[in-house]
Amino acid sequence: MNLAVGYRFWRVDPDVAETLWPPLETLEAECQTRPGLRLARAGLHRHDERGVSPEPSCSCGIYAYHDIMPMTRALREEPYMFGGAVLCWGRIVIHPEGMRAQHARPLALCRPESPGVQLRTAALLAEVTREYAIPLLELRDLVAYASEFGSSYKPEPGPPSRRGFDRVKDALSWRRMARRIGKAFGG
Repeated sequence: MNLAVGYRFWRVDPDVAETLWPPLETLEAECQTRPGLRLARAGLHRHDERGVSPEPSCSCGIYAYHDIMPMTRALREEPYMFGGAVLCWGRIVIHPEGMRAQHARPLALCRPESPGVQLRTAALLAEVTREYAIPLLELRDLVAYASEFGSSYKPEPGPPSRRGFDRVKDALSWRRMARRIGKAFGG
């Protein structure tokens, strides 16, 4: 079984959370895309069982970032949004900034960086970490802790894509070179 570590944020207010993660259990992604509905969420049931979630051509699956930085950028100064590490496995669809997984479970939460948010959320964080039996860590310790369970599937950076004017310049350069070669060989 391939394990992948990712970083994500959770909304822990059940009144507005889109998906409730089961405490002490695995969350399994199930596609919710229906004809005319392009929205897909993890944890909800679909009616037609045409395949395993996540599908590469769909938006379904359990989302996580490869690195901690996009997660911290996504966190806002609001009391019910927390970042943390997640362990993913099963079918995994890799994207440049993150992945979508078939199965996942939380590994740890990190304390909010803002002292004001820490004060307002201390009791809630204690309750969530106790309920899910996961540690509450400082942000600086999260990556080291999570790496004990696996590593990220972050793809290697590829060559930059050639778009717009760069492609036009390449085409013009090729035509110029073809003319030069033709002249050199008497054409």
